[in-house]
Amino acid sequence: MCQLSQNQTAVSTGPYVAPAPAGYPTNDTSHATMAPVETKSKGDGFWKGCFAAMCCCCVLDACF
Repeated sequence: MCQLSQNQTAVSTGPYVAPAPAGYPTNDTSHATMAPVETKSKGDGFWKGCFAAMCCCCVLDACF
């Protein structure tokens, strides 16, 4: 059994809450200083790839 003297009091601050993991979104905006993000064009690589695939299919179809 624990006995407290008159000078000591038990103080409960509630349950311990761990901080959020790094990178986890929080509502705390005190440190939010985000720089504007620039987007860059990726070019026409998608269309070149599609055209190459269609040509390859046509060539294989003609050969076999």
